[in-house]
Amino acid sequence: MKKKIVIGLTGPIASGKNMVSKMFAKRGAFVIDADTIGHQVIAPQSKAWHEIVKVFGSKVLNRGGIVNRKKLAGIVFSKQGLLKKLDKIAHPEMRRIISAKIKLAKMSKKKHIVVNAALLIEMKLLPLVDKVIVVLAPKNVRIRRMLKSGLSRQEALVRIRAQRSDQSYRKSADIVIGNNKTIFDLKKNVIKVISKL
Repeated sequence: MKKKIVIGLTGPIASGKNMVSKMFAKRGAFVIDADTIGHQVIAPQSKAWHEIVKVFGSKVLNRGGIVNRKKLAGIVFSKQGLLKKLDKIAHPEMRRIISAKIKLAKMSKKKHIVVNAALLIEMKLLPLVDKVIVVLAPKNVRIRRMLKSGLSRQEALVRIRAQRSDQSYRKSADIVIGNNKTIFDLKKNVIKVISKL
């Protein structure tokens, strides 16, 4: 039986990796979404939730005790060092869940397992994947996408500065998918990549 390939899918904010992830899923891949797991990890009364309230205060909570991710993001991106504090709280548990999901996916009939994680390297997930695919898009395109999603230009720039450079992403990549044209072009690129895996 052919070995299942575990792919780490990553890229900077608004590069289009979620779109690429959906394209993989449509073509039969087992997709593990780190962002979804991030939501689960900070659910009310969880270990990470208690830590977040302790470090950032109850001001980051909505009614019902749910963490207001937008408010929390505003805080952690406003001052250096706070993002690292949040990562230290959430990442170990996220890594544990992702590792368990990969084991589960290996028992499925799916040929490809995709771990969709913006912070693939920062979360120390590289040892769990066989190949790294990075999705990149020009900075101006990414800012435009973030503005459409409701962020201000300043907020978009702060988030871009908090991430690694495109060059750094390229260094860790086995495959780079450029996303600076149309969705049709992106789809063609993804199909080409899948056919070679």
